[in-house]
Amino acid sequence: MVGAVTRAYPSGTYLPIGGTPTHAGDRRHGRALMGIAFVAALALGGCTGTPEAGNETSIDPRILEGARSGGADADQLAVLESGNVTFEQYQAAVDRTITCMRDAGIDVVGDAVTETRGFPEIQYSFATSSPGRTDEQTTAIADDCIDSHSKFVEAAYQNAPGALEAQELQFDTYRPAIIECLRQNGVDIDDDAPPHDIFSAAGPLWEDKAVDCVAESGFGG
Repeated sequence: MVGAVTRAYPSGTYLPIGGTPTHAGDRRHGRALMGIAFVAALALGGCTGTPEAGNETSIDPRILEGARSGGADADQLAVLESGNVTFEQYQAAVDRTITCMRDAGIDVVGDAVTETRGFPEIQYSFATSSPGRTDEQTTAIADDCIDSHSKFVEAAYQNAPGALEAQELQFDTYRPAIIECLRQNGVDIDDDAPPHDIFSAAGPLWEDKAVDCVAESGFGG
């Protein structure tokens, strides 16, 4: 049974918010790779274009390099080497990951398509325990499924200009609530602070006080 959901936070690594160890109930996937890309893109001035469902994306060479050395299977490599990732290809890759986990006896929930951040994506959660295994063994199997079937395709899809712009537009809606939460918890930050600075301030607040202003605002949820 999958327990309470933890958040993937834009820390640059695949970990729950704040970079802390995985919660002993489950782990959420589908957003961690997006977070650091969003922050980096906004720091460079954002992007242009209108986000659309199924928007094709140019592949960052670093993602393809990581896939070749990071355990991506032939299906992932074929998509990445084509130079574009469509929503249909992204969804198929995530479906293969989820099937891999379920075939291994690992519970997965939340695998429906949502547009909570302004573009279609799948934010699923998977259990960090399974029958007959330690939590470490279960997590290792789940990670292998992700690495093999969808990790790098997810990264490419979530780095799409349309996806990044969609999240930037969504972020402005939640900015006031995040700023207010940060200030209430002793963070000195300007109303017009760039998203990079806001995320940078939110991370330490979670680590120090277990207060997640981004999640509490409803952004991305």
